[in-house]
Amino acid sequence: MSTNKRKSISKKNRFEVFKRDSFTCQYCGASAPDVLLEVDHIKPVASGGTNDILNLITSCRDCNSGKGARELDDNSVIAKQKEQLDDLNERRQQLEMMITWRDSLQDADAQKVDALARYFDNYSGHSVNERGKAVLRQLIKKHTLQELYDAIDTSVAQYLELEKSGDEYTAESVEKAFDYIDRIASFRKSTKDKPYLKDLFYIRGILRNRLSYVNETEVINLLEQAYLAGVSIEHLRQIACTEKNWTRFRDEIYKVTGGGK
Repeated sequence: MSTNKRKSISKKNRFEVFKRDSFTCQYCGASAPDVLLEVDHIKPVASGGTNDILNLITSCRDCNSGKGARELDDNSVIAKQKEQLDDLNERRQQLEMMITWRDSLQDADAQKVDALARYFDNYSGHSVNERGKAVLRQLIKKHTLQELYDAIDTSVAQYLELEKSGDEYTAESVEKAFDYIDRIASFRKSTKDKPYLKDLFYIRGILRNRLSYVNETEVINLLEQAYLAGVSIEHLRQIACTEKNWTRFRDEIYKVTGGGK
């Protein structure tokens, strides 16, 4: 009497077997949804068969119920197991190719980060640390390499300041120049599609210099809505130069656009 105890086949393994066999009964060729499929054992549990996926096969209910403990003939077993092994080997090879491809992308990204870090180092005389390289890794996902090179050119020219000794740049200005790389690249990308934004950002600068408070989140949206509604850049500049606080500026923009709060 056999002492083998039948263990249930997990839902995950059943699905894997069905997928491998294209949801087709391997005995009669019938497929879902025309028939109800089950997972059968190539070597029956009563004869010592296990739930190893190589010993599992897709069967329709009729074939499975009629087969009982009868095994497939030896040639069928060997052919089916070889087919399964070939399938598993192909999956393994594809996984290895995917990992190799992913690693090559990571290597390419690392080379870009190192190149950008060296480019900034040559300008500033300060080495980009690991935190800075982590920032650069994020930036290369947002911008092209050329966009970042151009942004570095602009940022260091605008923000680097020499120490009183004149020998090297201040740490504060180096940090500021680095932090503004993303802003400059993003600004240029936005103004490429909306060239008028350059003028609107200039108007925002006027407000920043004149007023004690400016709603940074709202101001560009207000200016853009006004411009698209037909208000000229010159008129918007005049409003920015004359209104004495943020509330009055905002109310005047609502007024000229014909809107309200």
